[in-house]
Amino acid sequence: MTTPLDSPPQGALEVPEITQALARNDRYVKEFVEAFNLCPYAKRCRETGKLHRTVLIGPGGLPGTAEHETLLTRAADTIARIEGEPPESIEVALIVFPALVPELSQGEQSARAFEQFVTRVRERMQARHGGGDTPFYCVPFHPDFPEDLTDEHRAVRFIRRSPDPTIQLVRGSVLRAVRGVDPGNSRFVDVSKMTAAELMAITVPLSVSDRIAKANLAELHAQGAERLREFLAGMRGGRE
Repeated sequence: MTTPLDSPPQGALEVPEITQALARNDRYVKEFVEAFNLCPYAKRCRETGKLHRTVLIGPGGLPGTAEHETLLTRAADTIARIEGEPPESIEVALIVFPALVPELSQGEQSARAFEQFVTRVRERMQARHGGGDTPFYCVPFHPDFPEDLTDEHRAVRFIRRSPDPTIQLVRGSVLRAVRGVDPGNSRFVDVSKMTAAELMAITVPLSVSDRIAKANLAELHAQGAERLREFLAGMRGGRE
Protein backbone atom coordinates (compact mmCIF):
# COMPACT_ATOMS: atom_id res chain seq x y z
CA MET A 1 0.00 0.00 0.00
CA THR A 2 1.48 3.34 -1.08
CA THR A 3 0.30 6.76 -0.03
CA PRO A 4 1.66 10.31 0.23
CA LEU A 5 2.34 11.10 3.87
CA ASP A 6 -0.78 13.22 4.45
CA SER A 7 -3.18 11.31 2.21
CA PRO A 8 -5.83 9.12 3.87
CA PRO A 9 -4.83 5.53 3.10
CA GLN A 10 -7.46 3.75 1.05
CA GLY A 11 -8.80 0.61 2.70
CA ALA A 12 -6.94 1.38 5.91
CA LEU A 13 -10.08 0.85 8.00
CA GLU A 14 -10.02 -2.81 6.95
CA VAL A 15 -6.33 -3.14 7.89
CA PRO A 16 -5.68 -1.58 11.32
CA GLU A 17 -1.99 -2.52 11.20
CA ILE A 18 -1.57 -0.21 8.22
CA THR A 19 -3.22 2.82 9.82
CA GLN A 20 -1.28 2.24 13.04
CA ALA A 21 2.03 1.94 11.18
CA LEU A 22 1.30 5.10 9.20
CA ALA A 23 0.36 6.94 12.39
CA ARG A 24 3.65 5.94 14.02
CA ASN A 25 5.53 7.06 10.95
CA ASP A 26 3.63 10.37 10.94
CA ARG A 27 4.85 11.00 14.48
CA TYR A 28 8.43 10.08 13.61
CA VAL A 29 8.55 12.43 10.61
CA LYS A 30 6.60 15.32 12.10
CA GLU A 31 7.42 15.14 15.82
CA PHE A 32 11.04 14.04 15.55
CA VAL A 33 12.60 14.90 12.18
CA GLU A 34 10.63 18.11 11.66
CA ALA A 35 10.00 19.21 15.25
CA PHE A 36 13.67 19.03 16.21
CA ASN A 37 14.64 20.62 12.91
CA LEU A 38 16.82 17.68 11.98
CA CYS A 39 16.15 18.56 8.38
CA PRO A 40 14.91 21.94 7.13
CA TYR A 41 13.76 20.27 3.89
CA ALA A 42 11.71 17.38 5.27
CA LYS A 43 8.53 19.41 5.55
CA ARG A 44 8.84 20.65 1.97
CA CYS A 45 9.28 17.11 0.69
CA ARG A 46 6.25 15.97 2.67
CA GLU A 47 3.98 18.87 1.78
CA THR A 48 4.73 18.68 -1.94
CA GLY A 49 3.64 15.04 -1.93
CA LYS A 50 7.03 13.73 -3.02
CA LEU A 51 7.41 11.62 0.11
CA HIS A 52 5.54 8.32 -0.38
CA ARG A 53 5.05 5.38 1.93
CA THR A 54 4.30 1.70 1.51
CA VAL A 55 3.33 -0.59 4.38
CA LEU A 56 4.14 -4.29 3.96
CA ILE A 57 2.39 -6.62 6.40
CA GLY A 58 4.18 -9.91 6.98
CA PRO A 59 6.39 -11.59 9.62
CA GLY A 60 9.35 -12.19 7.33
CA GLY A 61 10.74 -15.14 9.23
CA LEU A 62 14.38 -16.02 9.78
CA PRO A 63 16.90 -15.99 6.92
CA GLY A 64 16.69 -19.20 4.95
CA THR A 65 12.99 -19.71 5.57
CA ALA A 66 10.25 -19.51 2.96
CA GLU A 67 8.65 -16.62 4.86
CA HIS A 68 11.86 -14.62 4.70
CA GLU A 69 12.19 -15.20 0.96
CA THR A 70 8.56 -14.23 0.41
CA LEU A 71 8.97 -10.89 2.17
CA LEU A 72 12.24 -10.30 0.35
CA THR A 73 10.45 -10.78 -2.98
CA ARG A 74 7.59 -8.51 -1.90
CA ALA A 75 10.02 -5.77 -0.89
CA ALA A 76 11.94 -6.02 -4.17
CA ASP A 77 8.69 -6.00 -6.16
CA THR A 78 7.51 -2.95 -4.22
CA ILE A 79 10.66 -1.08 -5.17
CA ALA A 80 10.12 -2.09 -8.81
CA ARG A 81 6.61 -0.60 -8.66
CA ILE A 82 7.92 2.61 -7.10
CA GLU A 83 10.54 2.82 -9.83
CA GLY A 84 7.72 2.68 -12.35
CA GLU A 85 6.11 5.86 -11.03
CA PRO A 86 6.86 9.16 -12.82
CA PRO A 87 10.34 10.27 -11.65
CA GLU A 88 9.12 13.75 -10.73
CA SER A 89 6.45 12.33 -8.41
CA ILE A 90 8.69 10.67 -5.82
CA GLU A 91 11.92 11.93 -4.27
CA VAL A 92 11.82 9.85 -1.08
CA ALA A 93 9.86 6.64 -0.43
CA LEU A 94 9.50 4.68 2.79
CA ILE A 95 8.71 0.97 2.94
CA VAL A 96 7.49 0.22 6.47
CA PHE A 97 7.47 -3.28 8.02
CA PRO A 98 5.26 -3.20 11.15
CA ALA A 99 4.74 -6.93 11.69
CA LEU A 100 8.15 -8.59 11.46
CA VAL A 101 9.19 -11.45 13.71
CA PRO A 102 11.12 -10.37 16.84
CA GLU A 103 14.37 -11.61 15.27
CA LEU A 104 14.01 -8.79 12.72
CA SER A 105 12.25 -6.14 14.80
CA GLN A 106 13.36 -6.20 18.44
CA GLY A 107 16.83 -5.66 19.84
CA GLU A 108 20.21 -4.69 18.41
CA GLN A 109 20.82 -8.14 16.96
CA SER A 110 17.54 -7.86 15.07
CA ALA A 111 18.66 -4.47 13.75
CA ARG A 112 21.76 -6.13 12.29
CA ALA A 113 19.60 -8.89 10.81
CA PHE A 114 17.30 -6.30 9.25
CA GLU A 115 20.31 -4.53 7.76
CA GLN A 116 21.29 -7.81 6.12
CA PHE A 117 17.74 -8.16 4.81
CA VAL A 118 17.95 -4.68 3.27
CA THR A 119 21.28 -5.59 1.73
CA ARG A 120 19.62 -8.53 -0.04
CA VAL A 121 16.76 -6.30 -1.18
CA ARG A 122 19.32 -3.85 -2.56
CA GLU A 123 21.13 -6.66 -4.37
CA ARG A 124 17.90 -7.73 -6.07
CA MET A 125 17.21 -4.16 -7.06
CA GLN A 126 20.68 -3.82 -8.55
CA ALA A 127 20.42 -7.17 -10.35
CA ARG A 128 17.25 -6.00 -12.03
CA HIS A 129 19.26 -3.15 -13.54
CA GLY A 130 22.10 -5.37 -14.70
CA GLY A 131 24.44 -4.09 -12.03
CA GLY A 132 24.26 -0.54 -13.38
CA ASP A 133 22.88 2.62 -11.86
CA THR A 134 19.57 2.17 -10.06
CA PRO A 135 16.87 4.85 -9.81
CA PHE A 136 16.98 4.74 -6.01
CA TYR A 137 19.45 4.22 -3.20
CA CYS A 138 18.04 2.33 -0.22
CA VAL A 139 19.09 2.38 3.43
CA PRO A 140 17.66 0.72 6.56
CA PHE A 141 15.99 2.38 9.53
CA HIS A 142 15.30 0.38 12.70
CA PRO A 143 13.93 1.19 16.19
CA ASP A 144 16.80 -0.61 17.92
CA PHE A 145 19.78 0.79 16.08
CA PRO A 146 22.64 1.48 18.53
CA GLU A 147 22.68 4.69 20.54
CA ASP A 148 26.00 6.48 20.09
CA LEU A 149 26.21 10.26 19.99
CA THR A 150 30.01 10.42 20.07
CA ASP A 151 30.12 12.25 16.74
CA GLU A 152 27.82 13.15 13.84
CA HIS A 153 28.66 9.96 11.95
CA ARG A 154 27.90 7.63 14.84
CA ALA A 155 24.72 9.56 15.55
CA VAL A 156 23.36 8.43 12.17
CA ARG A 157 21.88 5.24 13.56
CA PHE A 158 20.26 7.00 16.50
CA ILE A 159 18.46 9.38 14.12
CA ARG A 160 17.41 6.36 12.04
CA ARG A 161 15.49 4.88 14.99
CA SER A 162 12.13 4.83 13.23
CA PRO A 163 9.19 3.27 15.11
CA ASP A 164 9.11 0.28 12.74
CA PRO A 165 11.84 -1.32 10.62
CA THR A 166 11.85 0.69 7.42
CA ILE A 167 13.61 0.90 4.08
CA GLN A 168 14.15 4.45 2.88
CA LEU A 169 14.55 5.04 -0.84
CA VAL A 170 16.10 8.22 -2.18
CA ARG A 171 16.03 8.90 -5.91
CA GLY A 172 19.56 8.42 -7.16
CA SER A 173 19.47 11.15 -9.78
CA VAL A 174 18.62 13.66 -7.07
CA LEU A 175 21.01 12.27 -4.49
CA ARG A 176 23.89 12.39 -6.97
CA ALA A 177 23.32 16.11 -7.18
CA VAL A 178 24.24 16.30 -3.50
CA ARG A 179 28.00 16.27 -3.87
CA GLY A 180 31.00 17.84 -2.18
CA VAL A 181 33.71 19.55 -4.14
CA ASP A 182 37.37 19.08 -3.31
CA PRO A 183 39.91 21.32 -5.02
CA GLY A 184 39.88 20.19 -8.63
CA ASN A 185 37.78 17.11 -7.91
CA SER A 186 34.21 16.05 -7.24
CA ARG A 187 33.17 13.30 -4.89
CA PHE A 188 29.79 11.70 -4.41
CA VAL A 189 28.11 11.24 -1.06
CA ASP A 190 28.63 8.00 0.86
CA VAL A 191 24.97 7.19 1.50
CA SER A 192 25.74 4.74 4.31
CA LYS A 193 27.05 7.60 6.46
CA MET A 194 24.12 9.95 5.91
CA THR A 195 21.55 10.73 8.55
CA ALA A 196 17.82 10.74 7.94
CA ALA A 197 18.07 14.50 7.80
CA GLU A 198 20.85 14.43 5.22
CA LEU A 199 19.00 11.92 3.09
CA MET A 200 16.01 14.23 2.99
CA ALA A 201 18.21 17.27 2.40
CA ILE A 202 18.55 16.35 -1.24
CA THR A 203 18.87 19.73 -2.87
CA VAL A 204 21.88 21.21 -1.11
CA PRO A 205 25.67 20.92 -1.48
CA LEU A 206 27.57 18.50 0.71
CA SER A 207 29.15 21.34 2.67
CA VAL A 208 25.67 22.35 3.81
CA SER A 209 24.82 18.71 4.56
CA ASP A 210 27.90 18.52 6.74
CA ARG A 211 26.71 21.55 8.66
CA ILE A 212 23.27 19.97 8.99
CA ALA A 213 24.85 16.78 10.39
CA LYS A 214 26.82 18.75 12.96
CA ALA A 215 23.75 20.80 13.84
CA ASN A 216 21.78 17.55 14.23
CA LEU A 217 24.33 16.22 16.71
CA ALA A 218 24.25 19.47 18.67
CA GLU A 219 20.44 19.29 18.80
CA LEU A 220 20.51 15.67 19.98
CA HIS A 221 22.92 16.59 22.76
CA ALA A 222 20.81 19.63 23.68
CA GLN A 223 17.65 17.53 23.93
CA GLY A 224 19.44 14.75 25.81
CA ALA A 225 19.91 11.14 24.75
CA GLU A 226 17.78 9.75 27.57
CA ARG A 227 14.85 12.03 26.77
CA LEU A 228 15.02 11.28 23.05
CA ARG A 229 15.40 7.55 23.71
CA GLU A 230 12.17 7.58 25.72
CA PHE A 231 10.48 9.86 23.17
CA LEU A 232 11.28 7.54 20.26
CA ALA A 233 10.37 4.45 22.26
CA GLY A 234 7.00 6.04 23.03
CA MET A 235 6.27 6.24 19.31
CA ARG A 236 6.34 2.47 19.12
CA GLY A 237 3.00 2.36 20.91
CA GLY A 238 3.78 -0.49 23.25
CA ARG A 239 5.11 -2.71 20.49
CA GLU A 240 8.28 -3.60 22.38
